[in-house]
Amino acid sequence: MVYKLLILIFFLSIKSGYTNIIYDKNEIIITDIEMNNYKNLYKSNFGNSISNNIAIKNIVLMKRTIKFLQLNNPDFISILDKNIVSDYGDNVLNDRNLFNFLRYQRIRNEFIFEYYQNNFSEGDLEIIFNNFVNLKVPLSKDSCLTIEKLHDVSTDKYFIKSFFKNLKNNQQNFTTTINNETYDICIGKDVFKKIEAEIFKFIQNKTVNNFDNFIYGK
Repeated sequence: MVYKLLILIFFLSIKSGYTNIIYDKNEIIITDIEMNNYKNLYKSNFGNSISNNIAIKNIVLMKRTIKFLQLNNPDFISILDKNIVSDYGDNVLNDRNLFNFLRYQRIRNEFIFEYYQNNFSEGDLEIIFNNFVNLKVPLSKDSCLTIEKLHDVSTDKYFIKSFFKNLKNNQQNFTTTINNETYDICIGKDVFKKIEAEIFKFIQNKTVNNFDNFIYGK
């Protein structure tokens, strides 16, 4: 009886520790546990869930990018790693999934930040807002103490100009003009995060070619 119990425990321990390889191509291997860890990290950082296929695609790109830079630009990776350890502590090295996730995001964010600082325009912001459908926010005349009505800002050029100015100056004093009357626009945290996410996604798409050239260019 004891012998059978030991066999059962041994079997269960193997089964619980077993991982499935779900991707094995061009010297890149991804397990199901690694994919699920990545999906959790992605949701924690970006606030939305992604499918298994997108997670695998992202992990492949992440591993390919890190491997390429380790071979072709080791000084860059060395400085990057030191900065991550400085910010998160030595324990971050014990979680390879988290460490590589942070590595890739910092590499990618370099291009996003550069575009935002030097190239992001009011025209870009207008495109982003035009992609929203019926983005209604409260209007006020007393600094959002009293709400007058709701207003769709997705095509409001006065508001977009105000939002762009505030964005560049790191402020949140949004206004618009309707029928020659000036209103304060009251944007809650959830809506602001939603707008920020769309701006990030827009710049990410804008910088794909520059990023690819940096990683794979001649």
